[in-house]
Amino acid sequence: MSSLLSWLRFFGQLLLLTLMLSDFSHAGHPDDGEGIVVDSAWLQQRLDDEALLIVDARKKSDYDKGHIPGAINLPVAKTFNPDKAKDRVGNLFHIRKLFSELGIRNDHAVVVYDDGVYIDAGRVFWVFEVYGHKPVYILNGGYPGWLAQAGTTVSKQPRTLPASRYIPETAPDILLTRLDMLIALDNDSIAIIDARTEEEYAGKESIAKRSGHIPGAVNIPWRKAFVEIDGIRMLRPTSELRKLYDPVAQGKNTIYTYCNFGQHASLTYTLLRQLGYNTAHYDGSWYEWGNDERLPIATTEQSPADKTTQN
Repeated sequence: MSSLLSWLRFFGQLLLLTLMLSDFSHAGHPDDGEGIVVDSAWLQQRLDDEALLIVDARKKSDYDKGHIPGAINLPVAKTFNPDKAKDRVGNLFHIRKLFSELGIRNDHAVVVYDDGVYIDAGRVFWVFEVYGHKPVYILNGGYPGWLAQAGTTVSKQPRTLPASRYIPETAPDILLTRLDMLIALDNDSIAIIDARTEEEYAGKESIAKRSGHIPGAVNIPWRKAFVEIDGIRMLRPTSELRKLYDPVAQGKNTIYTYCNFGQHASLTYTLLRQLGYNTAHYDGSWYEWGNDERLPIATTEQSPADKTTQN
């Protein structure tokens, strides 16, 4: 009898351990309600939550015409460097001053939205994460989705907060340099996603002196992540996003993203975060890489098998 009890106890402990590991392996996945993409219904229920800060990433002129009640205005342009390298994310001192002046606190949970194109919201989302801020969410449907789902719940009254003493924390592992990308070329555990158009990836068009793409990169244009519903651009369901990105991520530990100037791929970074992937973003993107003749490029198109990852 004691032997039987010992075996039952052993199998009970084994079952408990298996369940714990299963829960851990799915932790943070959007299918379990832990994703970073939220909808208008979720936000509407939390408008009075003082711990939640809504950030409107549109231009001030658009914000002034109407915005989600309680939202502060943080135009994406203000997050860039004000002096040199104006297409790059602002340095620590710039972001600390900007966030402090806006009254953003380190303990705020943040929801970001834009005009429904997602580029500005995705960029601001990434900026928050670059400087260690969590949790940060992105609103599916943006402002057009809010208008369609929340009706007349809008405000034209600007919201201003008392200045804070924001303390950013750098997260260099998600802010990539050209050196990081160069090293990644010889690292089989890293996948690279080129979020530009098919024509740019194939070398038929380019905003830089050279045409093509970073060697080994897989082309998944940023626009493929959306579907239009009643005239409003919405993110594809998580299951569809997985079909888009899972083939690239298979067998990889990390996914690097880039585009032309760093904004569109910031959105790809955000989508990969929604799917629970370990990801990082190359802010210099093709404008830097394509203009540096010391760096290798590829101009061949993907094989038909590779292109299935885009469908």
